[in-house]
Amino acid sequence: MKTEEIDIPLTEEERAEKINFLKKKSFSDFVIHPYYNRNSYIKHGVELSEIKNIYSQFEKIIGVFKRPAIKGYKYSFIYKLEETKSLVLCFYLDENPPKFFNAYFDYTKQERKLKKKVEKWLRRESNKK
Repeated sequence: MKTEEIDIPLTEEERAEKINFLKKKSFSDFVIHPYYNRNSYIKHGVELSEIKNIYSQFEKIIGVFKRPAIKGYKYSFIYKLEETKSLVLCFYLDENPPKFFNAYFDYTKQERKLKKKVEKWLRRESNKK
């Protein structure tokens, strides 16, 4: 039976902790996971040079989510670039060394999308009780 992965919103404290973790590292400190260059092509068409330019613009992060992974969690950081354009950077921060594994552009209004993600998670949590 397939389990549905769901984005888990971080508390304000967790969010600040994870963003501070990124601030202490340059992008080159992350190992590039093989998933990013699967079969020698970039999975979602975002070049590393573009990711490196945006990575340190931490003030543009509007959302941070996590999903369970084999070793800890997968963390997604949403950088708002324009009204309907965001860049999602995904990391394995609980691994040593930490790894970067995915990046993709999202062309939707993030505020509405973020609200729906949180609502979905809250519904799922309330159904567990």
